[in-house]
Amino acid sequence: MSKYILAIHAGHNASALIGDENGIQYAVQEERLNGEKNYWGFPKKSIIACLEKVNAKPGDVAQVVFGAHQLVTRYHSREDVLDSYARQDTLTGTIRQRFIMPFVMKLHKTFGQSEVLAELEKLGFKSNCVTFYDHHRSHAASAYYGLRQSNEDYLVLTCDGSGDDLCASVRIMGPGKDEVIATTQWSNSLGALYSWTTFRMGFVPLEHEYKLMGMAPYSSALFANEIKKIFESFLTLDETGLKFERKTIKRISEVSRDLFKKLEGKRFDAICGGLQSFTEEILSRWVLNAVKKTGIRKVVAAGGVFMNVKANKVISEIPEVEYFEAFPSCGDETLVFGAYYQYVVSTYGDDKVKKLNHFYTGDDLDETETIKALKNFSYKFKKMNHPAFEVAALLAKGKPVARCAGPMEFGARALGNRSILADPENQDIVRVINQMVKKRDFWMPFAPMMKKERSHHYIQNPKQLDSPYMMMTFNTQSNFKDLIAAVHNADLTCRAQLLTKEQNQQMYEIIDEFEKLTGKSVVLNTSFNLHGFPIARTAAEAMYIFHNSGLEYMQLGQYLVSKN
Repeated sequence: MSKYILAIHAGHNASALIGDENGIQYAVQEERLNGEKNYWGFPKKSIIACLEKVNAKPGDVAQVVFGAHQLVTRYHSREDVLDSYARQDTLTGTIRQRFIMPFVMKLHKTFGQSEVLAELEKLGFKSNCVTFYDHHRSHAASAYYGLRQSNEDYLVLTCDGSGDDLCASVRIMGPGKDEVIATTQWSNSLGALYSWTTFRMGFVPLEHEYKLMGMAPYSSALFANEIKKIFESFLTLDETGLKFERKTIKRISEVSRDLFKKLEGKRFDAICGGLQSFTEEILSRWVLNAVKKTGIRKVVAAGGVFMNVKANKVISEIPEVEYFEAFPSCGDETLVFGAYYQYVVSTYGDDKVKKLNHFYTGDDLDETETIKALKNFSYKFKKMNHPAFEVAALLAKGKPVARCAGPMEFGARALGNRSILADPENQDIVRVINQMVKKRDFWMPFAPMMKKERSHHYIQNPKQLDSPYMMMTFNTQSNFKDLIAAVHNADLTCRAQLLTKEQNQQMYEIIDEFEKLTGKSVVLNTSFNLHGFPIARTAAEAMYIFHNSGLEYMQLGQYLVSKN
């Protein structure tokens, strides 16, 4: 009897997930399988990997589900994305983007579905076992079902560039309840405004927005406030306070040329600072209005705009908000979680959906493949008797250690299993790691991972909010120098991962041993990848990164690899 549920996202940052009525068994992004970061297209390799992981065939899948009705599945390289933005400065591009595509998408509510159905049939799936869910309801479902801590009602917010005609929604969700309070049409998109600014600043839209967020704190408040007023002249909230509303006849996706005429001659850091300040203010006003309208003080969120961890911090600090959390890696890659949750609820009941307890949904290391990968290189390696202590001892000596062990994390954040770790007190380690492997922009900070029960020693978290997936920043305590290498140097905030033993016991034990050696229950954590490439997945990939970097030590499963 068919029992599996296969959830697919075919589009930007393509992904797939497989599970059954009892839970999620495997989920992976296509980028991890083909080596192209933020892969845009049909996730064929991810689908095959899902089936192989549970030893299933297409006939064993009861239902295939998508987290959107309209799907832009044609392959886009990074250059294609840049070209599509640049073309809008041409006459033909303007006509296509302003008139043809909006008209087609408005009339063709199932745009792209025939293409994915054809691809599924090639793989052996039947088209009569496929369901498409609304884009923003899928985001909302991921947040509510994945993050809810009880069966009470939650205020659920979604905000992104666009999806199925919308860019934002406000709803109340509870057991058997999904009450839509307000929605915003895609033409009034805060996410589009941020992405277009990213493009005009010379970065890659839909990918590098975080770099503008990282630069923002370096701007003076005086210059940033001047720029914020310019952004305010394009987008605001409507009279209800629950919808975004543009102040121009043009759609927000069409105003970037007008915007940058006003920004001509302005400092780059001030533009970043003004954009971020504007984003934080309009989002926090929107959230506060929604809380006051509904009377619900527990808030969960999803959609790409909530990848903005600095805005999430401001939202969490609103006095009327009792609890706030954003779904991990809440761009379109996690629509598969929302689609899966919706199908399980509709088929098996609300009580069958389990809260997300961790995000390690990917591949674990295979012992045979690990040994093979190790022997392909001439580096020294040994099987560790006490991995946690041996890794912690290297960290205590000031050595960065790459870690590829346990199941791989899903999404944009490395959560310890595909990470580079270091002593966060040594500020020079930022330079060292960047020279060794990361090559990241000089203004971008690394992040700390700390024991949750000891986190009050390092961060200010008066509401005792959860942060297991690095989706929020916090103000640091007065002892910020104890983790200075993992703190934003301009405003002394940090994007902290608060780790529990239940979430990742092996990583927790490393921090525990590090604390015994140094007194610090926190380590620096950054993703284990070469610059511009996805995070490592397999032992072979980890060895390739190790070989092509200046890293000296790596934990590969139970093995310690050394260049010395």
